[in-house]
Amino acid sequence: MSTHKPSILFISHDANRAGAQLFLLNIMKDFKAKGFAMQLLCGIKWGPLLPDFEAVCTVRAMDNEPGSKLKGKVKRALGLEGKKEQKALSELFKESQFDFIYANTIASADLALATKSALGIPLITHIHELEFSLNLYAHQASRQAIFSESKGIIACSNAVKENLVEKHCVPAEKIEVIHSFIDNEGILTRIAKNDKKAIKKAFGLPENCFLVGACGNAEWRKGLDIYVQLVAAYQKKAWPDPVHFVWIGMRKEGAYYENVAYDLEKLGVGEQISFIEPTPKAVEIIDALDLFVVSSREDPFPLVMLEAAICEKPILGFEKTGGCQEFVSDEAGLLSPYLDIENMACNIHRMQSEPEMAAEKARTGKRLVTEVYNFKESVEKLKDYISRI
Repeated sequence: MSTHKPSILFISHDANRAGAQLFLLNIMKDFKAKGFAMQLLCGIKWGPLLPDFEAVCTVRAMDNEPGSKLKGKVKRALGLEGKKEQKALSELFKESQFDFIYANTIASADLALATKSALGIPLITHIHELEFSLNLYAHQASRQAIFSESKGIIACSNAVKENLVEKHCVPAEKIEVIHSFIDNEGILTRIAKNDKKAIKKAFGLPENCFLVGACGNAEWRKGLDIYVQLVAAYQKKAWPDPVHFVWIGMRKEGAYYENVAYDLEKLGVGEQISFIEPTPKAVEIIDALDLFVVSSREDPFPLVMLEAAICEKPILGFEKTGGCQEFVSDEAGLLSPYLDIENMACNIHRMQSEPEMAAEKARTGKRLVTEVYNFKESVEKLKDYISRI
């Protein structure tokens, strides 16, 4: 590997606390420790991770107004087109000498393309999205341009690579798979100190009951509506051993919550599920569960799945949804056919009634996270890839 330490201009849509931005932050921290020069350009200088990024390097933005979360409607990060915007970008970085641009997520496509044009340096793009999100966060012209103009593309999972090749005709040799990762040591430290009984009490969860949980933003892609149907399907089976369901990350207000509450009342299962609002104690709650469910319709490589695995929880998920199938593969848990809720309900019962099998799959999941899907493996692959590019 070359001894030259590159100067990198990272680009992100914002500094929100999402998996892609957390991955970027961890990479930037490691590169800073190794003496790499870097800056971060945000489409919108906003988000709870902004102070963390600013502690790593200079953060700039073309738009300094606070952002708002996308709510089911395409919204371009920036409409940077024409000589005026390129001149502004050239002026912004006139004293910087970057080796290349590293664009994080498809949402930063427009800004990355404008910056590449303005600075005339190579572009590497990291794609964290599957087809639904690719279409949601970037227009067709932007997608085609970023895939064409990027010197290299990083995919956060094999599922993402396959989608880029099959649906967008990106040459396979142009794509490098580098899996996303979590802070293994930090999470292991947290769960070593975790008082599961106290956590259950603090969040109103039953103590002597098999706990099934899921975690994520309450949205269509994450499948909260599917999870509600799963609760109902399980209850219809009338198995004797009690099970309680939990969803971490649901705000108990607004139209979507009211819709979900309406369904729960009609299904008669409101008492069988607890909703927990977004909390920094999500890992501790996951650690108190017996089983973790990924109910997503589409998820490239969900970090919360890795968190559940390192907490030694067996995982249930659906096939054809992305990274869950790739990770679980019936080794770290059990997979059901796409949206086969009845099958998943039976798998819950199987996990509950076959504790030795469940424990073996949980141990396998933890081993995979600690030995294969970890920071060291991913960051070394990334540095090697950058040196080759």
